[in-house]
Amino acid sequence: MNKVIEGSISFLFCLVFSLIGYGQTDSDTWKDDPYCNKGHLPDALFSTGLRGFTVTDNYDLKYYRFEWEVDPAVYNIKGTVTPYFKVLNDQFSDMNFDFSSTLKVDSIIWHGIKLSYSQPSSYVLNIKFPVSIPKSSIDSISISYNGAPPSGGFGSFIKSTHKTDPIIWTLSEPFGAQDWWPCKNGLDDKIDSIDVIVTTPEKYRAASNGSLMSEKSVGNGMKKYHWKHNYAIASYLVAIAVTNYTTYVDDVHLKDGTVMPMLNYVYPEDLDAARKGTADNVKVLQFYDSLFISYPFKKEKYGHAQFGWGGGMEHQTMSFVINYSWGLLSHELAHQWFGDLVTCGDWEDIWLNEGFATYLEGLSRERYPQGPNDWPNWKSGKINSITSTPTGSVRVSDPTSENRIFSSALSYNKGSYLLHMLRWKLGDDNFFKACRNYLNDRAYNYARTTHLKSHLESVSGQDLTEFFKDWFEGEGYPSYQVSWDQSGGKTKIRLRQTTSHPSVGFLKCRFS
Repeated sequence: MNKVIEGSISFLFCLVFSLIGYGQTDSDTWKDDPYCNKGHLPDALFSTGLRGFTVTDNYDLKYYRFEWEVDPAVYNIKGTVTPYFKVLNDQFSDMNFDFSSTLKVDSIIWHGIKLSYSQPSSYVLNIKFPVSIPKSSIDSISISYNGAPPSGGFGSFIKSTHKTDPIIWTLSEPFGAQDWWPCKNGLDDKIDSIDVIVTTPEKYRAASNGSLMSEKSVGNGMKKYHWKHNYAIASYLVAIAVTNYTTYVDDVHLKDGTVMPMLNYVYPEDLDAARKGTADNVKVLQFYDSLFISYPFKKEKYGHAQFGWGGGMEHQTMSFVINYSWGLLSHELAHQWFGDLVTCGDWEDIWLNEGFATYLEGLSRERYPQGPNDWPNWKSGKINSITSTPTGSVRVSDPTSENRIFSSALSYNKGSYLLHMLRWKLGDDNFFKACRNYLNDRAYNYARTTHLKSHLESVSGQDLTEFFKDWFEGEGYPSYQVSWDQSGGKTKIRLRQTTSHPSVGFLKCRFS
């Protein structure tokens, strides 16, 4: 230490590092091939999630065509979904989807043949084929259904209002997709591409993933919206929102020269606030684009659709947001890299989504402060949240509990500070290079904490096993008591560490 500390203090070593300045680094050149196919991931590393039936790993989802009829004034969904799939096993004579039995299945058609099916439990749809389909075949079925979806988790499928106008919106993270469409509800198989076709009364607009291919009147006062998304997508990131939106576009100039639309679907009464918020968000998108790798869905769009839930959700290429505040927009935008491009492969690793998005929001405030103390105040708020409880690890101990998965103190804030500590420990160059390597390696796929750890170790040359054992798996935080004696022209300093939870006996650290 290079100065005398008067008195006795207690502090978190990891939080002291938050005072370190940030220096932007140039991103690596991104290999411009976003339409690459991903592999099916039956590996035990990746989670089947909370499913009604375990046997959904005998096929690989390749494509979905969603055709839905939705009226925001009526709590109901009607439509047909057509999944294309590759058969992975021999003797493939039946298949399962995660799907709520609350909804009524009207028919399941395979090559013109009406198939038999059963729903042996609340979230299982079992479909029988009249013959076995050969291994490696690519085939499809069409499932028609209708009804009022159950509402679970953070909503799944919700009807609400803004002012006096009705809106229907979806939010499927973590387990809600099965409430409103037949899916694989795990974290082991992304759909390679989708078409989303929504028919609604013509006074409304429908927002969804990807590029808007067409909107056209189809008679009887109805209009059809066709969205196409040609990137691999997790089931919980598929979404629609339908109401009387006003729309506008902000142009985004990316580092490689691409000019991409930021497409905004806004409540008419909030248009002025939205225009300011999304204009600011253009700057943040350009910042992330240069800091890590190029925006991963740049052949289509980024955008926002306003909805009624009290926060935001990073639906792929179109985040759903309650308002247009800096923090909310910056956080959801960050998920397009950390959460959408690369998705956590198990809910116990949700910090790979939420910790990164929280940290990037902080970096956006450092780069573009929204007041003289914006960045310091942001850090102080996270510190207070982390130290508000002596227990809890970044690793999710119960990945079936939505409250635990989305703990703001642990998955978001402590996860973000774990990254801040790693950046201090490894240095800016190593940290950001490892993050870029991680994104490139796991692009359009799933990842576990071990993947990130491997890239951090490879770039830095450091063994991070103890670090992750203490700070990712361990609970709580350290405190320090400092005392000293001065005599004979010398100062003797005593430093004592205590930990808030017995899962970690001692947290190794160094001071500067």
